[in-house]
Amino acid sequence: MHNVSPPIPRRIANWRRPVPAALALLLTLLLLFGALATPASAAESRVLPQLQEWANAAPDATQRVIVRRVEGNRTADAAVTRAGGRIIRDLGALDAFVALVPGRALHSLGRHPAIRSISPDAPMRTTNVIDSSRLATFYPATVNAPQLWSQGITGRGVAVAIVDTGINDKLNDFRDPITGNMRIISQKPFTSFKISSSDKYGHGTHIAGVVGGNSCNRKENDLRCLYIGVAPGATLIDIKVTDDNGISYVSDVVAAIEWVISNRTTHNIRVMNLSMVSSVAESYRTSVLAAAVERAWFSGILVVVSAGNNGPNSMRFPPANDPFVVTVGAVDMMGTPDRADDRLAPWSSYGITQDGHVKPDVVAPGRAMVSLLSEPKARLASNKSQRIVNTHYLRLSGSSMAAPVVAGVAALAFQARPEWTNDQVKWLLMHTAYKLGGDANPLPGQGAGMVDAEAVVQYSSVPEFANQGLIRSDLLVTADGTNVYSSANWSTANWSTANWSTANWSTANWSTANWSTVNWSTSVVDE
Repeated sequence: MHNVSPPIPRRIANWRRPVPAALALLLTLLLLFGALATPASAAESRVLPQLQEWANAAPDATQRVIVRRVEGNRTADAAVTRAGGRIIRDLGALDAFVALVPGRALHSLGRHPAIRSISPDAPMRTTNVIDSSRLATFYPATVNAPQLWSQGITGRGVAVAIVDTGINDKLNDFRDPITGNMRIISQKPFTSFKISSSDKYGHGTHIAGVVGGNSCNRKENDLRCLYIGVAPGATLIDIKVTDDNGISYVSDVVAAIEWVISNRTTHNIRVMNLSMVSSVAESYRTSVLAAAVERAWFSGILVVVSAGNNGPNSMRFPPANDPFVVTVGAVDMMGTPDRADDRLAPWSSYGITQDGHVKPDVVAPGRAMVSLLSEPKARLASNKSQRIVNTHYLRLSGSSMAAPVVAGVAALAFQARPEWTNDQVKWLLMHTAYKLGGDANPLPGQGAGMVDAEAVVQYSSVPEFANQGLIRSDLLVTADGTNVYSSANWSTANWSTANWSTANWSTANWSTANWSTVNWSTSVVDE
């Protein structure tokens, strides 16, 4: 619409003397201001539509929201407070904050010039665990991990951050088989709720066991070496983001991810596992959660995310729909270690995202997965006695369980080749994958196929780089179109061979003598 200046009043038009320059300038500014005022007042609200619908339905209800500022403009904070809101957390790195705001105030706040967007600080949900009556512990062999263990490649020295419900650090399965020390080297809580220190829910401990559990350290002879994670030597970082019922918010997870980014070099965190998705569908371009995982990726961390358990055409939830991360779907091993009969689990999410990206990227075993039970009264085990295996273990199914398989494979890769970047390892995970159904008739929904740890680690050429030409989150681009992250921030220089030289990770340190049959029984090597 064109702006038309109003006619000059007659008393000014009939003046015989020229209008003074200063007055003319003032009139011009006034007219210009008037012309610009109308579009500004009619600006569209920058509230996520679904959030606005909730607010309209319950205007007196308080909404927990994430408010993004325009280029650090703190008048956004003041505007929220004046509208009756209460700020409860700052998300500084993303130029945003969490606030409790009356529903009736959201529409006007969404039009405030200092506010870039308002989205719900939505409750997180673990990708639903699906019960299965079939017991299977074949997943390490299915992805060819034991072949690497016999070579001393167990993920040792590589830290995997488990962003989940917590990890029970009293379990001997998490001890180092050589030193006897606990491999959970850091535990940090990031939650809006009052919580206990242990994993009362049970999801995070199970996930950690899939990544790096090792029952060879059990005191019970009948349990030794029966249940082994993909990377049984990896270091684990316990990042607790939920209450005892498994409930979490987006902002809890974002705060946790920021801690992981800040401490990645201190603990050598090369991999981060997120077996959860937001409960609100949203484009990755506008999602605060997606922006956070991209920050982690651009900091050199390989981020592994579960796809979800909603079947076909359901890839609409962050961070699983972010193109940068490794999104993992779940495979049913059909009760055998043979990959030829494996199929995509019918409930595993797949499809095209809002932004046109095909997900998942890869798949991994995720049905009837036996891993650690955090404690006898864990919520995931309560009233489900058929899930408990040998008293101390739990059988669960879901893409939640598939993601840590891939996180474990990545830990093996980074131990073997620490100079590789996360983009190179993602490229390898996809380009060495096994096609379910074969190359001639691949099954739908599997992405590049099922991961193969041995093929990744033994790749003999220089890997290429994944994620080339992708569009980053809008939150990581300034108003003038400048990327917050340049390639220099996450180039191979960050994880160069100078930092992770073969001298530090030589075969002398991880010789077959360290992982001999004395420490690893025949059943582990042959599994």
